[in-house]
Amino acid sequence: MTATYITTTIPYVNARPHIGHALELVQADVLARYRRGRGDAVRFQSGTDDNSLKNVLAAEAAGVEVRQFVDRNAGAFLALGEALSLTCCGTVSCSGQRPSRSSAGG
Repeated sequence: MTATYITTTIPYVNARPHIGHALELVQADVLARYRRGRGDAVRFQSGTDDNSLKNVLAAEAAGVEVRQFVDRNAGAFLALGEALSLTCCGTVSCSGQRPSRSSAGG
C-alpha cells in the first residue's frame, strides 16, 4: 500500500470562494478518491489563510471587523467543501483557531 498526501493551495479569505476554488477542490478530491480506490492510504487536506494584509484591507473596505470578516469567508470555504461532498480528511486555518476534521475522510 502506498501512502499519499494531497493538499490544495491555501487561499486567502479576502473574498468568497469562486469557481476556480471549486475546480481545484474537485480535482484534488478526484485524485484522492482514485488513490483510495486503488487501496492507497490517502490524507487529503485543505484550508484557508486567515492571516494576510489582503484580508485586513478587504475587511476595512467592507466596514467589518477583520475577525468577523475572515470567519464569515472562511465559513463559506468550508460550506463549499460540504456542498461538493469532498472527502477531505481535515481542514487547517493558518490562524490556528479553526481546525476541523471531516468524518468523510480516509
